Amino acid sequence: MKHSLRPLALALLSAGVAGGAAAQSGTQLERITITGSSIKRVESETALPVSVITRDQIVKSGATNVEDILRRIGANSALQSDTTQGAGYAQSFANLRGLGPNSTLVLLNGRRLANFAFASIGGNSSVDLNSIPFAAIDRIEVLRDGASAVYGTDAVGGVINFITRKDYDKGELTLKYGDTEERIGGKETGATIAFGMGGLKTDGFNLLLTANVKKQTKIASIAQKWYLRGLEEIPGSAPPTSGRSFPGRLVDFGITPGAYANAGANFSACDPNFNTIQTLTDTTPNGTPIKRCRFIYPSTQENLPDTKKADAFGRLTLDLGGDSQLFFEASYARSEGIGRTAAVPIDSTAGHVKADGTYPSFALPISSKYFPRDLLLSLGYTPAQFDTLGGGFTEIAMRSVPVGLRTNNTLNEQTRLVAGVSGVRAGWDYDAGLTLSQAKGSLDYYNYLHEGRFIAELATGVINPFGPQDAAGLAALERARMEGAMRRSKSTVYALDAKASRELMPMAGGPMMLALGLDLRKEKANDRPVNSDYEQGLHIGGEGSVPVTTASRSIYAVFGELSMPFAKGWEATVKARYDKYNDFGGTFNPGLTLRFQPSRQLLLRASAGTGFRAPTLWDVNSPTAFTNTANSLVDPQCPPGQANDPRCETQFNVRLSSDPSLKPEKSRQFAVGAVFEPVRDLSIALDYWHIQKKDQIGVIGGDAIMADPTLYQRYIARVKRLASGFISYIETPVENLGELKTSGIDLDVKASWPLGGMGRLGASFAGTYVNSWKQQNGKGTPFVSYDGTAGDGAGVQPVPTWQHTLGLDWNLGSWNVTLENVFVKGWTESAGLVEANVGLPVEYKVKDSSRWNLSVGWKPVPTLALRVGARNVFDEDPPFTAVSSYGSHVTGYAGSFVDPRGRFWYLNASWQFK
Repeated sequence: MKHSLRPLALALLSAGVAGGAAAQSGTQLERITITGSSIKRVESETALPVSVITRDQIVKSGATNVEDILRRIGANSALQSDTTQGAGYAQSFANLRGLGPNSTLVLLNGRRLANFAFASIGGNSSVDLNSIPFAAIDRIEVLRDGASAVYGTDAVGGVINFITRKDYDKGELTLKYGDTEERIGGKETGATIAFGMGGLKTDGFNLLLTANVKKQTKIASIAQKWYLRGLEEIPGSAPPTSGRSFPGRLVDFGITPGAYANAGANFSACDPNFNTIQTLTDTTPNGTPIKRCRFIYPSTQENLPDTKKADAFGRLTLDLGGDSQLFFEASYARSEGIGRTAAVPIDSTAGHVKADGTYPSFALPISSKYFPRDLLLSLGYTPAQFDTLGGGFTEIAMRSVPVGLRTNNTLNEQTRLVAGVSGVRAGWDYDAGLTLSQAKGSLDYYNYLHEGRFIAELATGVINPFGPQDAAGLAALERARMEGAMRRSKSTVYALDAKASRELMPMAGGPMMLALGLDLRKEKANDRPVNSDYEQGLHIGGEGSVPVTTASRSIYAVFGELSMPFAKGWEATVKARYDKYNDFGGTFNPGLTLRFQPSRQLLLRASAGTGFRAPTLWDVNSPTAFTNTANSLVDPQCPPGQANDPRCETQFNVRLSSDPSLKPEKSRQFAVGAVFEPVRDLSIALDYWHIQKKDQIGVIGGDAIMADPTLYQRYIARVKRLASGFISYIETPVENLGELKTSGIDLDVKASWPLGGMGRLGASFAGTYVNSWKQQNGKGTPFVSYDGTAGDGAGVQPVPTWQHTLGLDWNLGSWNVTLENVFVKGWTESAGLVEANVGLPVEYKVKDSSRWNLSVGWKPVPTLALRVGARNVFDEDPPFTAVSSYGSHVTGYAGSFVDPRGRFWYLNASWQFK
C-alpha cells in the first residue's frame, strides 16, 4: 500500500518526531515504529512529543559520550552521574523531569537492557548510560511523555531510546583528540570504527560492526580550587571542612597539637592548602584558646577521574524473503574508572555501628611517644586528666593521609544478545525478539583501612595521628590496610517480546490500525560482596555495611494499541497494558492520545495516561544496611555544652531497611501541545505537561531530616542517640511516601534559511520550563516545593526552572560551522544545607550557567572529514555551589549539569575507507 507524506512532515521533524527512514521507492515510504507507539507507520503520521538527536548532530557537537549528549535535553533535569569524580561507582543515569533515574526508561533499539549491577535500598537501579554502544548510535529518540501503557514499569518521566545504524554498507575510521587549554588534565583520546557490508535486497544480508574506545585523564580539584570560591560568593563562610583532619585531634581535649606553635617535632602544623585552623571561644585550663585543624577535604578529591571506556556492537540481518528478516544483535560495553577521594576519615562515628548502637573507640595509649604530654601540660592540663578512656588511653580523630587517597577501582560491563524476526505476513507488520542482557560490576579498594586491625595497631602506640610516621608507624599502617576485591555483582534480564500491527478498516481520516503484543521478562539481581569484612562494614570511611542481595522476579505483560482517524485531520489512539509481577501483583495502565490537524500549518495534540514504577529488587529483598549522609550536617540537639564538638557536625550514620510489602508507585500524566509551521522552513512546537505520582517509593534521607527543621521535628523518633546524647544513627526505611506533582512547558523551534551563494543556515532552540515541582515528604504531609532549589540534599536533586540549548548550523560547500549554547538557570540552596557545608546559615543563589561551543568542519575530499572545535569557547568557570549535588561531592560546582573543564579544544578526523 502506498503512502504520501502529510503536509506537516517538516514541522514534525522540527518537533523531533521524524527519525531517518528512507524511502523504499519514489512513492513508497518505509513504515517504522516511533518511540512511544507499538504501531508501525509512516514517520510523518505521528505527533508524539519526541526529541530526536541525529548522528550528524552528535558529530557536530563534539560529544564523546552519551552523558554529554543528554545534557543538551532540557527535559533531562540533573543527570545523576558519578563519572565526573568517580566517588561512587563511575555510573551515569538519565533523569527525565527530575523524577529520578528509576522513573526514566532507557532502551536500545526499543528493547530493555540490564540495570546497573550495584544498588542499595531506596537507591537508583537503572541503566548505566556508559553501557550504550556509542559508535553504533544512529539517532536518539527522547519521548517526553509517560509510556507505561506501551513499555510498562519505569516509563513515568519518559523514555530514551538509542537506535543503532541499520543497512550500513560503508566503512569509516574516526580518530579523536582533545585537551584543556590550561593543560591541567582532562585530556581525551579515542577512536571509533564502523564497518558494514551487504545489501538486504541485493545480497540477502547486511552485517554491521562498530567499536569505540576512549580514554580520559584526571583533573585534581586542587588545580582549580573551585571549593574556595565560597569565601567571596558567601561572605563570612568557610571552605567545606571536616573535623576528621590530618594532623589529627585529641577528641576529649578538642585540640590539634599541630595548631599550636610550640607543639614539638612529632606534630605537624596545619597545612593551609589542606586545613583551616579553628579557634574556639572555649579555652584550656590556663586560659589558652582551644585550637584545632579542620580538613578541607575537597582539596584532595578530583573534578574528573581517570577513565577508560570501550564498546563493540554487531548486527547481522538476513533476508528471509517475503518481506521478512532474521536479525541478531550483540553488544558489549565496559567502563573502567579510578575514583580517588579524601583519605580515610577516622573517628568513632566513622566506625561501624555496633548492635547496641555504640561505636568503637579509636584509642591512643597515653604512653605513646606521640601523645602530646608536654603540650597538654603547657596548656594547663594535669596528668590526671590524660586517661580519658580509662586503662591508659585517650580518643583520637584523624585522616589517614600517610596511607594515601581512598581509591575505588570500578569496572562496569554490559553484555547484550538479541535474536529476532521482523517483517510482514498476512497483513501484519510483526517484530519479535529474545533478549539476554547482563550488567556486571566489580569494585576494588585501595588505601582503605580495616577497622579492627587499625584499632589494634593504634593501641600499640607506634602510629602517629598528629604528624610524620617513622618506619614502625608506616609498617603498622601497612598491616592495617584493607584492599583488593570487595564487590562482584550481576544484574540480568531475560526477555521475550512480540508485537504486530496492521490496518483494520478504512475510516474518514485514514485506515484504522491495531497493534497487539506481549512481553515476558525475568529480572535477577546478584549483588555480592566478596570480602566478608567489607560486607559487615568494617572498612573505615566506606559505604557502610553492604549485605548480599540475591533476588529475582518474573513479569508477564500484554498490551495493545488502536489508532482511529475518525474524521479528516483527526486521529485518536487508545493504548493499554497489563503487567503481572510475581512479587507484588498486577497493574493496568491505559493511555489516550488525540491529534488534530486543521490546516497545513497547524497540528494540535494531547495525551493522557497512567503509569507505574515497580519497587527495585533491593527495596523489597535487601537485608538491613548502614551508610552515611552525603553532607557534613549539624545536629540541632547537640548535647549540652558540646556545641563545638565535631561529633555534632559530621556525616552521620544512617540505617537503611527494605520492605517486602512495598506497593508500586502510581502516576497520572497528561500533555497538550501544538506544532506550528507559519512559513516554509520554520516550525514551532509547544507542549504543556503535567505528572502526578502517588505512593512514591523512597526514603526520607538523613540529609533531608537533619537540614530541614520541619522534617527533623516530624521524624525526630528516627534519630537514634547514644547515652552521651550524640547521634548513633538515623533510621531511613524505604517506604511508600506521599505524592509528587510536577508540570512545565517544552518549547522546540527550528528554522532554515537558504543564503544563495553563501550556503544555508539552520537554527534550533529547545528549552524546558519547570512551572512546579513539589512533593509530600510522608503520607498526608504538606507539599514542599523544590522547583528552583537545590533539592533536599538527599533524594531530591537540583530542579532548575529553565534549561535550553540553542544551535546555529551553517553549511557552505565542503565547510560547516556549528555554534551552540547550553544554558541552565541557577537555583537556590537552602540555609540548612549551606550551613552544613560552609558554616553559614544563609540561602545562596547559584548563578546561571551559559556555555558556548563552537566547531568547524571541512571535507577536503569525499572520503575525509576534519572537525576542530572548542567546548566552553569563552572559558567560563562552572557556577559555584556550596551544596553537593549528585556528581559534585562539595567541590564547588554541580557536576550533574556542567563539565568541569574550562576551554577544551578538540580535533576529530574521519576517513571513509569503504
